[in-house]
Amino acid sequence: MPRRGDRDPAARGGDAAGMNDPVIVTGLGDGPLDVVSLIKQIWRTDCGAVVTFEGTTRSPSEGRAVERLEYEAYEERASKQLRALAEEAVERFGLGGVVAVHRTGVVPVGEPSVVVACAAAHRGEAFEGARWLIDRIKADAAIWKKEIFAGGERWVGVDG
Repeated sequence: MPRRGDRDPAARGGDAAGMNDPVIVTGLGDGPLDVVSLIKQIWRTDCGAVVTFEGTTRSPSEGRAVERLEYEAYEERASKQLRALAEEAVERFGLGGVVAVHRTGVVPVGEPSVVVACAAAHRGEAFEGARWLIDRIKADAAIWKKEIFAGGERWVGVDG
């Protein structure tokens, strides 16, 4: 599902050659997201903070019971956007690791549709990076959300 970044997470800040290289994990996929596994991929000994955001399907929404969400993506474009945003987050906030993974297809109530995690030396940078990254993904990525209700559906955030 997610593609691993340029650096092998097994190195995790150990050797001098790879110690400062950020770990970037991005991806799209139609299966459940394993949040713990994703976080483990960016954990490193030189980062004292890992901040994680999980966007989950909630019900109700605007007073209506949600049965599920359905996500569609322009996969080639969205994959490139997730990677570019993750790289920008590393540069802006001095992050040691980033996860930016989004689910496509059907996402039942209570399950995560997106996981963002940022590892940094200190919590401030990790929190700021995670907030910035999820906001940018929601605004910029070629990923669209449809809410399915009993007796109806609607696209969220799509004008027209």
